[in-house]
Amino acid sequence: MIVWFRHAADVCPLTKKALEKLNKICGYFGRHQSRMRYDRYLAEGYPIASGVIEGACRHVVKDRLERTGMRWTIPEAQNILNIHCMSINEKWDEYNQFHIGQEHKRLYADAQCINQESWPSALAA
Repeated sequence: MIVWFRHAADVCPLTKKALEKLNKICGYFGRHQSRMRYDRYLAEGYPIASGVIEGACRHVVKDRLERTGMRWTIPEAQNILNIHCMSINEKWDEYNQFHIGQEHKRLYADAQCINQESWPSALAA
């Protein structure tokens, strides 16, 4: 691909700005050539198109956040998406146990200190 771009630049006269842009593009492709083994990826059954990603985004984000009348701030939307992904990936029980544990630590952080303290007997009476 880089060879084709370079050949096209030799055949078609380009402005200095266009040539700089072409060099930048060729540099990018050159640096990332090891990631562009599409023949191998296809042979191994990996998707190389953006359709799979776009479908996942639609399923996870759009279907959940773009319902009639919904308005979100970025933090609210992120929280909803986090919970939605937990549900989709069947991790709800794990998340719920983690959340309960965090709330317990937050609410009862001093409980361990009180239980381990040896109280004077005068206060106990």
